[in-house]
Amino acid sequence: MSQFVKKENLTIVIGEYQKDGETKKQYKTVGEIVTMIGDDGNQYQFWKMWGPSGVQEGKVFEQRDDNQQQNNNRVQQQNQQQPPLTPEHLQQGYGGQNGYQNQPNPQNHNQGRG
Repeated sequence: MSQFVKKENLTIVIGEYQKDGETKKQYKTVGEIVTMIGDDGNQYQFWKMWGPSGVQEGKVFEQRDDNQQQNNNRVQQQNQQQPPLTPEHLQQGYGGQNGYQNQPNPQNHNQGRG
């Protein structure tokens, strides 16, 4: 069974106020992040946010920089799907980047993570 580790508040700034001559920020709690330890011993997190549309829930994942890997995979897939460019293709009017028209350039696409 999972074991509770800690709970943290998600807050937003909703205004400012003066106290002892200093400007302070006024916060409102809009949700929480919960940290747990799973049966396998690894920590995991999830969040809940409260709002006018009800409670929204989600998971927290460690951020990875895998853009380079995604770009490499896309280029490999594109190369596997396209026939090799021959002089006959050029004579038949196939132009554009790498000799192909209307083919996306994987370096110009910004892929989000989901």
